[in-house]
Amino acid sequence: MISNLLAIMKLFKLIFSGKSNLGECPICEHRTIFVKWDQWLRDNYVCLFCRSIPRQRALIKVLEDEFPNWRNLRIHESSPGGASSDKIKRECLKYEPAQYWPDLSAGSYRDGQRCENLEKMTFKEEVFDLVITQDVFEHIMNPAKAFSEVARILKPGGAHIFTVPWYRGQQTVVRAIESPSGGIEYLKEPVYHSNPIDKKGSLVITDWGDGLSSVIKASSGMNTDIYHFHDPYHGLDAEFLDVFVSRKINLRKVLS
Repeated sequence: MISNLLAIMKLFKLIFSGKSNLGECPICEHRTIFVKWDQWLRDNYVCLFCRSIPRQRALIKVLEDEFPNWRNLRIHESSPGGASSDKIKRECLKYEPAQYWPDLSAGSYRDGQRCENLEKMTFKEEVFDLVITQDVFEHIMNPAKAFSEVARILKPGGAHIFTVPWYRGQQTVVRAIESPSGGIEYLKEPVYHSNPIDKKGSLVITDWGDGLSSVIKASSGMNTDIYHFHDPYHGLDAEFLDVFVSRKINLRKVLS
């Protein structure tokens, strides 16, 4: 009870100190208050109704703007979590999520959730209209294989919509690689991000820089558009607020 009172007091303090704003949330679609609980806005600029954070709202904004019929499409999401994933699950009848457990065979299930390895998925070719990943590809040991797999399971004309911390204007930095013995060789000090299914967190493998689109093109053949937002009315203001859309070419349409 005391902790709840302290949280309410902090909320009012933030509201009256100007660290909040009225707006409309792309996820819950309510008139709301966006509150800046901390200076690191990417994880702490929160909608009071659905508790979403900026990168989740940005992804839904792109989904609505670029694929307005997404609710009728077949969508796969790898490692879902948060308000954006919850919205897609609620509103898309053909939504097929999967988590990744290293100790579980791909294609099998744990607690009702499917296990898939992005580097070698068990889905057949050309089955999904959209593939979604949110802050996943910085943790992939062999990202080129994963981008290739995403393209393989996408239908012609389909797209991979994703977020990832992107260091615009900087070179890509590989922080860890597979060692010859099959373990991990650390090239930089290990950094971990939170993981909803693993208390240890997820090791950051790559700090992506300006070469990201080139890696995607070389490994999958897909062209990538980058969307960036600064729109406080919709709660879109934060660090690394980029959404990437890689599209698989529809050769049938091109050649017709």
